[in-house]
Order: sequence, then structure tokens, then C-alpha cells
Amino acid sequence: MPRHLRRMPLAAAAALLPLTLASCGTSAADTGSTSAERDPGTLVVAAIPSEDSTSLAQDYAPVIKLLEAETGKKVQMQKATSYAAVIEAQRAHKADIAIYGPLSYVVAKDSGVGVELAGAAVATKGAKPGYRSYGITRGDTKDINSLADFKGHKVCFVDPTSTSGYLYPQAGLVKAGVKPADYTRVMAGGHDASVLSVASGDCDAGFAYDDMVDTDLIRQGKIKKGQLKVVWKSDEIPGSPAAVSTDLAPSLRTKIIDTFVNKANADYMASKGYCSGDGCLVEGSWGFAKVSDSDYDSVRAVCDATKDAQCKGGS
Repeated sequence: MPRHLRRMPLAAAAALLPLTLASCGTSAADTGSTSAERDPGTLVVAAIPSEDSTSLAQDYAPVIKLLEAETGKKVQMQKATSYAAVIEAQRAHKADIAIYGPLSYVVAKDSGVGVELAGAAVATKGAKPGYRSYGITRGDTKDINSLADFKGHKVCFVDPTSTSGYLYPQAGLVKAGVKPADYTRVMAGGHDASVLSVASGDCDAGFAYDDMVDTDLIRQGKIKKGQLKVVWKSDEIPGSPAAVSTDLAPSLRTKIIDTFVNKANADYMASKGYCSGDGCLVEGSWGFAKVSDSDYDSVRAVCDATKDAQCKGGS
């Protein structure tokens, strides 16, 4: 989302490395000092695309070039296979900066991963970071008009640690009186995949974040306006944040956070020649806004309400 940090660009020279829970690639801890306050020569950024993208490195180019210029470091982008992989990469010091969803940030923070918020994506200058989850079905479906109607159907979710693609939908279903045994659950693996599975009929209903349904896939020509109908909208979800490892040297952390909050936006980057037009940030995003840990207490409240196992992080 711009708000769900769909994708966001990387320096042509930066390597795109596959990242899994058992990643054996370059460790952030291997790129510099291993003391309590690290000042590595290379910064590793971990992210999971919420669209099926084969060009994450290219998509993240302007921001990574900006980070390199502001920190004086080489920056590598690691494409994670899941939100859990991002959490474990930062826990294991294989990532210095992580792009989280709201739930995965809460799981990381509350399970002891040393992270400091560096801002959350916003669609427009001055906007508050946030978005909504949608419950959807095909436009011509007659028997699904609310979450209660998901009973007896095949339902697509995104990922067990996705905020808008799983946690908030679970809370909505519980409130509607729909139990897990009442439907067939499918993990689509991405917000776009969930929407497209519903559009194609592979799932009868599903969940994804708002912009994926309202604009992104329509702009890409993958679905048509009116092809899907929205039968449920969640409460506002706090924006997807970037977070910096707290074991980095304080001066380096300050530079990274300042870059995200004050310079990683379309206005600044275009003025400095990093990009032009719509090519500066994630599709639909203007930049980043400052956020605090307490902004994510609403996610914690949903976790408390659902008692979902995904809200508990392992060590």
C-alpha cells in the first residue's frame, strides 16, 4: 500500500539477495563491527513485496540511492519470503533495516527484537499513515453480501502475519459470528494474489488492503472496475513502518531515521534528482511520516481480542 509499503526502489548496484528464515546470505553482522554498537560498511534492508514482483531491487532504487548518499554506506536489498522471515532476519542481525507490516512490527517489537521506528508510508504530504482491510467477492456473486455470508465458502487470506490480509479479517469474522471451521481457508501469499484468486473464482471471497482493490490492480489492467464488490471494511489500521536495528551506532540510526522521515519523499528526492514523476516511491506513496510505538496499540488490542497465535513471536 503506499500504506502497505508495496514496493519501493533500490540502487542499480545494490544486490538483491533471497531471504528465508534460514537465510545463509550476507549477514548484517558480517558487514562490519560486531560490537554492541555496530557501524557496518554495508546496510541490509529486508522487505517482502505485497505484489508479485520480480524486480524488487529496481523498484526500491531511488530510496536505496538516497540511503547510500545520506549514510555513506553500501546498501543491499534482501527480498524476504514472508513477514516472519523479515522478523527473524532482523532478530538474527541479518537485516539492519526492515520494512514491516503493522502486525509483523508488533510481533517483532513485543518478542524482543531490537527495533526503532523510522517512519511509515503515507499517500500524500501531511497525511496520517493508515489504511483499511477489505473483505471482497466477485461483483456478480449473489449470496455473499457480508462477512457472515463467508460461511461455507472458500476464503483467501494473504499471510498469517499480515495485518490487513489476516489479523483484522480474523477479528471481523469473529465479530460476525464466523468461526474458522465455518469456511475453507486459503493463504494466497500476497495481497494481489488474494484479489486475483477471488476475481478468477479460485476463492469465493477474500481479503486484501484497500488500495490493492480500489486502484492498484485496476491501474495495472489485471482487474476491471466493478469486477469485485467490497462487503466489509475494517477499522483504520496504522501505517506499515520501516524499523532500524537498535544495535546500530546511535549516530547511524539517527541518519537513517532522518532520511526516512525528512528526505524519503517524492518532493525531496525529485528536487535532488533521485527520481522524477511517479518513479520516486512505492506506487501511490508520497513519502514517510513519523510514527511512535504507541500508534500500534490498536493492533495489540486486536491481537488481545482475537487471541490469534500469529500475534505471539518466538525467540
